[in-house]
Amino acid sequence: MQIDPRSVARDIPGIFEEVFPQLTPGIVVHLNSSADEFNVLTLPSALLAQSKLQRAMLFELGYTVGERLLTGRDIDWAECFDSTLKRQRVFYDAKLPDQLDAGDQVLAEIVGRNLSGELKAMSCKQRCPVVLRPTIPGLEWISSGQGDFALGHTLIEVKCTAKRFSSSDYRQVAIYWLLSYAAAIEGRGEEWQDFVLLNPRSGKKVSMCFDAFLSIISSGRTKVDILQLFLTLVGTRLTR
Repeated sequence: MQIDPRSVARDIPGIFEEVFPQLTPGIVVHLNSSADEFNVLTLPSALLAQSKLQRAMLFELGYTVGERLLTGRDIDWAECFDSTLKRQRVFYDAKLPDQLDAGDQVLAEIVGRNLSGELKAMSCKQRCPVVLRPTIPGLEWISSGQGDFALGHTLIEVKCTAKRFSSSDYRQVAIYWLLSYAAAIEGRGEEWQDFVLLNPRSGKKVSMCFDAFLSIISSGRTKVDILQLFLTLVGTRLTR
Protein backbone atom coordinates (compact mmCIF):
# COMPACT_ATOMS: atom_id res chain seq x y z
CA MET A 1 0.00 0.00 0.00
CA GLN A 2 1.29 3.44 -0.93
CA ILE A 3 1.53 5.93 1.94
CA ASP A 4 1.48 9.69 1.49
CA PRO A 5 4.75 11.44 2.49
CA ARG A 6 2.88 13.71 4.90
CA SER A 7 1.64 10.63 6.75
CA VAL A 8 5.18 9.22 6.84
CA ALA A 9 6.39 12.38 8.53
CA ARG A 10 3.58 12.54 11.06
CA ASP A 11 2.36 9.04 11.80
CA ILE A 12 5.14 6.48 11.33
CA PRO A 13 7.39 6.32 14.43
CA GLY A 14 11.04 5.41 14.44
CA ILE A 15 12.18 6.61 11.02
CA PHE A 16 13.02 10.15 12.02
CA GLU A 17 14.51 9.20 15.35
CA GLU A 18 17.03 7.11 13.40
CA VAL A 19 17.70 9.45 10.48
CA PHE A 20 17.46 12.81 12.28
CA PRO A 21 18.24 12.04 15.95
CA GLN A 22 18.82 15.68 16.84
CA LEU A 23 15.39 16.94 15.85
CA THR A 24 14.54 17.26 19.55
CA PRO A 25 12.04 19.55 21.30
CA GLY A 26 14.93 21.80 22.31
CA ILE A 27 16.10 22.11 18.71
CA VAL A 28 12.54 22.91 17.61
CA VAL A 29 12.47 25.75 20.14
CA HIS A 30 15.81 26.97 18.76
CA LEU A 31 14.57 26.86 15.16
CA ASN A 32 11.38 28.69 16.08
CA SER A 33 13.40 31.43 17.74
CA SER A 34 14.68 32.41 14.29
CA ALA A 35 11.17 33.13 13.00
CA ASP A 36 10.53 36.38 11.17
CA GLU A 37 7.27 38.33 11.33
CA PHE A 38 5.11 39.66 8.52
CA ASN A 39 2.00 41.82 8.60
CA VAL A 40 -1.33 40.01 8.96
CA LEU A 41 -4.91 40.88 9.72
CA THR A 42 -5.87 39.42 13.09
CA LEU A 43 -8.65 36.85 13.26
CA PRO A 44 -11.56 38.10 15.42
CA SER A 45 -11.58 35.93 18.55
CA ALA A 46 -15.38 36.14 18.83
CA LEU A 47 -15.85 34.67 15.35
CA LEU A 48 -13.36 31.89 16.10
CA ALA A 49 -15.24 31.01 19.27
CA GLN A 50 -18.56 30.90 17.37
CA SER A 51 -17.29 28.80 14.47
CA LYS A 52 -18.57 25.22 14.38
CA LEU A 53 -16.20 24.13 11.61
CA GLN A 54 -13.32 21.83 12.52
CA ARG A 55 -10.24 24.01 12.82
CA ALA A 56 -8.38 21.98 10.19
CA MET A 57 -11.25 22.47 7.78
CA LEU A 58 -11.62 26.17 8.53
CA PHE A 59 -7.98 26.92 7.84
CA GLU A 60 -7.86 24.62 4.83
CA LEU A 61 -10.69 26.74 3.48
CA GLY A 62 -8.55 29.82 4.11
CA TYR A 63 -5.73 28.15 2.19
CA THR A 64 -8.08 27.55 -0.75
CA VAL A 65 -9.19 31.18 -0.69
CA GLY A 66 -5.52 32.21 -0.68
CA GLU A 67 -4.87 30.09 -3.77
CA ARG A 68 -7.69 31.80 -5.65
CA LEU A 69 -6.55 35.29 -4.66
CA LEU A 70 -2.99 34.42 -5.61
CA THR A 71 -4.08 33.50 -9.13
CA GLY A 72 -6.27 36.59 -9.53
CA ARG A 73 -9.63 34.84 -9.27
CA ASP A 74 -12.65 36.04 -7.33
CA ILE A 75 -13.75 34.14 -4.24
CA ASP A 76 -16.42 31.64 -5.23
CA TRP A 77 -17.45 30.14 -1.90
CA ALA A 78 -19.17 27.12 -3.39
CA GLU A 79 -16.08 26.19 -5.38
CA CYS A 80 -13.79 26.90 -2.44
CA PHE A 81 -15.93 24.74 -0.17
CA ASP A 82 -15.93 21.83 -2.64
CA SER A 83 -12.19 22.05 -3.29
CA THR A 84 -11.45 22.17 0.45
CA LEU A 85 -13.57 19.13 1.13
CA LYS A 86 -11.85 17.08 -1.57
CA ARG A 87 -8.38 17.98 -0.29
CA GLN A 88 -9.20 17.40 3.37
CA ARG A 89 -10.62 13.97 2.72
CA VAL A 90 -7.25 12.81 1.42
CA PHE A 91 -5.78 13.09 4.92
CA TYR A 92 -8.66 13.29 7.38
CA ASP A 93 -12.16 11.99 8.07
CA ALA A 94 -13.59 15.44 7.47
CA LYS A 95 -16.96 16.39 8.92
CA LEU A 96 -18.70 19.28 7.23
CA PRO A 97 -21.90 21.24 7.77
CA ASP A 98 -24.23 21.67 4.83
CA GLN A 99 -23.29 25.32 4.42
CA LEU A 100 -20.82 27.91 5.58
CA ASP A 101 -21.71 30.49 8.18
CA ALA A 102 -20.97 34.12 7.35
CA GLY A 103 -18.45 34.18 10.19
CA ASP A 104 -16.55 31.24 8.71
CA GLN A 105 -16.33 33.06 5.40
CA VAL A 106 -14.91 36.14 7.14
CA LEU A 107 -12.28 34.04 8.94
CA ALA A 108 -11.31 32.11 5.81
CA GLU A 109 -11.03 35.28 3.77
CA ILE A 110 -8.75 36.91 6.35
CA VAL A 111 -6.46 33.86 6.33
CA GLY A 112 -6.54 33.73 2.52
CA ARG A 113 -5.64 37.39 2.16
CA ASN A 114 -2.84 37.09 4.71
CA LEU A 115 -1.47 34.08 2.83
CA SER A 116 -1.75 35.47 -0.69
CA GLY A 117 -0.34 38.83 0.37
CA GLU A 118 2.81 37.35 1.89
CA LEU A 119 3.36 34.94 -1.01
CA LYS A 120 3.06 37.79 -3.49
CA ALA A 121 5.59 39.80 -1.47
CA MET A 122 8.02 36.85 -1.39
CA SER A 123 7.55 36.29 -5.12
CA CYS A 124 8.27 39.94 -5.88
CA LYS A 125 11.36 39.95 -3.65
CA GLN A 126 12.82 36.80 -5.21
CA ARG A 127 11.61 37.70 -8.71
CA CYS A 128 10.23 34.21 -9.09
CA PRO A 129 6.64 33.03 -9.69
CA VAL A 130 4.77 31.12 -7.00
CA VAL A 131 4.16 27.49 -7.92
CA LEU A 132 0.95 26.00 -6.51
CA ARG A 133 1.01 22.44 -5.20
CA PRO A 134 4.53 21.45 -6.28
CA THR A 135 5.08 17.73 -6.83
CA ILE A 136 6.70 15.72 -4.04
CA PRO A 137 8.23 12.59 -5.62
CA GLY A 138 7.59 9.17 -4.16
CA LEU A 139 10.06 6.45 -3.18
CA GLU A 140 9.54 2.73 -2.57
CA TRP A 141 6.25 2.40 -0.62
CA ILE A 142 5.99 6.17 -0.14
CA SER A 143 3.65 7.62 -2.74
CA SER A 144 4.15 10.88 -4.57
CA GLY A 145 2.33 13.88 -3.14
CA GLN A 146 1.97 17.63 -3.33
CA GLY A 147 3.48 20.41 -1.29
CA ASP A 148 1.70 23.69 -0.61
CA PHE A 149 3.73 26.20 -2.62
CA ALA A 150 7.20 26.74 -4.06
CA LEU A 151 9.39 29.58 -5.27
CA GLY A 152 12.11 28.18 -7.51
CA HIS A 153 14.00 25.67 -5.36
CA THR A 154 12.33 26.91 -2.15
CA LEU A 155 9.60 24.75 -0.65
CA ILE A 156 6.88 26.65 1.22
CA GLU A 157 4.66 24.81 3.69
CA VAL A 158 1.69 26.57 5.28
CA LYS A 159 0.69 25.94 8.90
CA CYS A 160 -2.26 27.82 10.37
CA THR A 161 -2.20 27.37 14.12
CA ALA A 162 -2.20 29.53 17.21
CA LYS A 163 0.92 27.68 18.40
CA ARG A 164 4.48 27.77 17.14
CA PHE A 165 5.75 25.36 14.50
CA SER A 166 5.97 21.81 15.82
CA SER A 167 8.36 18.88 15.47
CA SER A 168 6.00 17.29 12.96
CA ASP A 169 6.13 20.43 10.80
CA TYR A 170 9.93 20.19 10.63
CA ARG A 171 9.74 16.44 10.03
CA GLN A 172 7.44 17.11 7.10
CA VAL A 173 9.85 19.43 5.30
CA ALA A 174 12.69 17.01 6.11
CA ILE A 175 10.92 14.09 4.43
CA TYR A 176 10.05 16.29 1.45
CA TRP A 177 13.73 17.17 1.09
CA LEU A 178 14.77 13.52 1.39
CA LEU A 179 12.36 12.48 -1.35
CA SER A 180 13.54 15.31 -3.60
CA TYR A 181 17.18 14.38 -3.00
CA ALA A 182 16.54 10.73 -3.88
CA ALA A 183 14.72 11.82 -7.03
CA ALA A 184 17.57 14.17 -8.00
CA ILE A 185 20.16 11.39 -7.65
CA GLU A 186 18.01 9.10 -9.79
CA GLY A 187 17.58 11.80 -12.43
CA ARG A 188 13.82 12.19 -12.02
CA GLY A 189 13.60 15.50 -10.21
CA GLU A 190 15.42 18.37 -8.50
CA GLU A 191 16.50 18.77 -4.90
CA TRP A 192 14.86 21.38 -2.70
CA GLN A 193 17.48 23.90 -1.58
CA ASP A 194 15.54 25.93 0.99
CA PHE A 195 12.28 25.81 2.90
CA VAL A 196 9.85 28.22 4.52
CA LEU A 197 7.32 27.35 7.21
CA LEU A 198 4.64 30.04 6.90
CA ASN A 199 1.80 30.82 9.30
CA PRO A 200 -0.76 33.26 7.82
CA ARG A 201 -2.65 33.30 11.10
CA SER A 202 0.14 34.41 13.42
CA GLY A 203 2.32 36.22 10.88
CA LYS A 204 5.35 34.04 11.63
CA LYS A 205 7.68 32.34 9.19
CA VAL A 206 10.86 30.31 9.51
CA SER A 207 13.14 30.38 6.47
CA MET A 208 16.18 28.09 6.22
CA CYS A 209 18.62 26.59 3.78
CA PHE A 210 18.27 22.82 3.87
CA ASP A 211 22.05 22.37 4.20
CA ALA A 212 22.02 24.37 7.45
CA PHE A 213 18.89 22.58 8.67
CA LEU A 214 20.38 19.14 8.00
CA SER A 215 23.64 20.01 9.74
CA ILE A 216 21.64 20.74 12.89
CA ILE A 217 19.42 17.66 12.97
CA SER A 218 21.46 14.83 11.39
CA SER A 219 24.37 14.26 13.82
CA GLY A 220 26.98 15.22 11.24
CA ARG A 221 25.87 12.76 8.55
CA THR A 222 26.40 13.72 4.94
CA LYS A 223 23.45 13.87 2.55
CA VAL A 224 24.50 10.55 1.04
CA ASP A 225 24.71 8.99 4.50
CA ILE A 226 21.25 10.32 5.36
CA LEU A 227 19.75 8.90 2.18
CA GLN A 228 21.45 5.52 2.56
CA LEU A 229 20.22 5.15 6.13
CA PHE A 230 16.73 6.19 5.09
CA LEU A 231 16.69 3.67 2.23
CA THR A 232 17.77 0.95 4.65
CA LEU A 233 14.87 1.76 6.96
CA VAL A 234 12.44 2.02 4.07
CA GLY A 235 13.54 -1.35 2.69
CA THR A 236 13.31 -2.96 6.12
CA ARG A 237 9.76 -1.77 6.54
CA LEU A 238 8.84 -3.08 3.10
CA THR A 239 9.82 -6.64 4.11
CA ARG A 240 7.71 -6.69 7.29
